[in-house]
Amino acid sequence: MALLLTPPGLPSLIAGLLNLRGTAVPIIRVDRLFGQPESPPGLYTPLIILRDTDRPLGMLVSAVDEILTVPEAEVVEAGPGATWNGCTTAGAQVQGRTIHFLSPERLFEASERSVLAEFQVQAQARLQGLETT
Repeated sequence: MALLLTPPGLPSLIAGLLNLRGTAVPIIRVDRLFGQPESPPGLYTPLIILRDTDRPLGMLVSAVDEILTVPEAEVVEAGPGATWNGCTTAGAQVQGRTIHFLSPERLFEASERSVLAEFQVQAQARLQGLETT
């Protein structure tokens, strides 16, 4: 498990901030985000880093079963209002399991994204200060 910075005042949804090659990446606890039973992070707890977003975002998950390539023809768009804030945009049946596709941009409301961005900016400034000293 990577070392996470945990500045004071961090919302409980955020596990901490990861220094990823000089970039501060907020790490979200997926168990708390979806109200699942909490599993404490361990030595081999996986972090999934989402890079194709406005700002990099990480997700602390309990496990990664496998990495799949889903044929586009099997992807079905989720109906409006199917999930909180429309965060699930599509789904597919793969090997007898339902796979949900999450939209990082829709996981949080605008006010939550603003708070998250503020913590990221503060952590980035701290990291840059460490690099110059």
